[in-house]
Amino acid sequence: MVAQALFEAGFVVEFIDLCFEKKPLQRISEAIRKFSPDGIGISIRNIDNCDFLSPKSFLFEIKELTDFLKSSTSAPILIGGSGVSIMPLQVLQFLDLDYAVIGEGEVAAVRFFQSVTTGDNGSIPGLISRKEHLSDHNPAQAVINPVVPQIYSWLDTRRYLKLEPVLPVQGKRGCANRCLYCTYNRIEGGNWRLREAASVVEEISIAMRQTGAREFEFVDSIFNQPEGYLETLLEEILRRRLKATFRVSSLSPKGLTKGQVKLMEKAGITSLVVTPETASDVTLAALRKDFTEADINHAAELLSGSSIKALWCFLLGGPKENVNTLAKTIDFVNRHIGKKDSAFITTGIRIYPGTGLHELAIREGVVEESDSLLMPSFYFSPEITPQKARDTLRNGLSDLSRCIFLSDTRSSSLGPLRRMGTLLGLPGPFWRYADYMNRITGSGRIISSDWSPKSVDRK
Repeated sequence: MVAQALFEAGFVVEFIDLCFEKKPLQRISEAIRKFSPDGIGISIRNIDNCDFLSPKSFLFEIKELTDFLKSSTSAPILIGGSGVSIMPLQVLQFLDLDYAVIGEGEVAAVRFFQSVTTGDNGSIPGLISRKEHLSDHNPAQAVINPVVPQIYSWLDTRRYLKLEPVLPVQGKRGCANRCLYCTYNRIEGGNWRLREAASVVEEISIAMRQTGAREFEFVDSIFNQPEGYLETLLEEILRRRLKATFRVSSLSPKGLTKGQVKLMEKAGITSLVVTPETASDVTLAALRKDFTEADINHAAELLSGSSIKALWCFLLGGPKENVNTLAKTIDFVNRHIGKKDSAFITTGIRIYPGTGLHELAIREGVVEESDSLLMPSFYFSPEITPQKARDTLRNGLSDLSRCIFLSDTRSSSLGPLRRMGTLLGLPGPFWRYADYMNRITGSGRIISSDWSPKSVDRK
């Protein structure tokens, strides 16, 4: 999106995707030699793996990259992306850089690199200077998608589609919810900002022609909010008669109706991720969720009677979590996670600056007020130990093979199995095959390991 915005503003743009590069510094060196950039932008998606049981920071690898860039060229560097937006000053200081963008970068990046020649970057919305600190930018007031993303123009989509044949699409930005731990408000703003449904569907249609993709995933913060958004978008898909199927990366249990489920089936949605985080009213209230156990159970009943496959996500160890609240979640999984569904369980919650969880963690002495939180720090309820939580899960869950733990996703077998699944044309999403994967990994799974907190891996 940022590359497209720069291109449309008249810049000559060279885009480098380091995802598959085994020697990224060599690739960067070649690009600098051939392209001689007047400016460099870096997008950082994550600064660590958010894994309480095996934390790893990515910042040291990123610093190798930025240090190499600084030694290779004098071109100004602008960093951005969600990993930067949640703690921009801390990241700038760690990387020893001067400028970052908070929130979306399509407008800010263009104006920043235009200012390289004029020297005036004082009024760029979203720009953060290490010397002058934070801007007064409000992401909620930003323009959503000033350019139509053309992912196929910048990325070799074939490499991604070989891993799993699905492309992302975003229909809106922002989130009006105020969950205790979440950073969406900081990254995208605290209000819903909707694209025109026709524009979203046209983007999908063009991507189908350009890439051959026939499956897309809606990566909005919450797909079924605000009210009416889901219906408007899916009805436009039906009107255009797109021969594609769809996934949803985040659905709230709140207010889900039978009519919405039927409409999703009709429009071609085959799977979705539901994010209740817990099945206990006590912990839901502590997490500032706007729904209840009753909402979760009702949503589960609706989805179980549909053809749509569901991955239910839970955050283990949130505020007020104890043996009784965990038992509620276990009971929900045992009753509602059927053969077509799976449960994804994250242990502990990453603490980010400026969130309600950060304030709670300071009050409870989990972190110091002076802690930058740049290295992974986690909250785990003082009312239950990680080991006790593990034992409760092992003894209580009737089918562990249908449960995916965050550390399970790092198995060395996962990549080859995904490529094989794509080659064989197996229908996605691939988490539907979690039970087979878990049988292969067997006793090596995290549920069979020690759940004592580990030190941060910096390699």
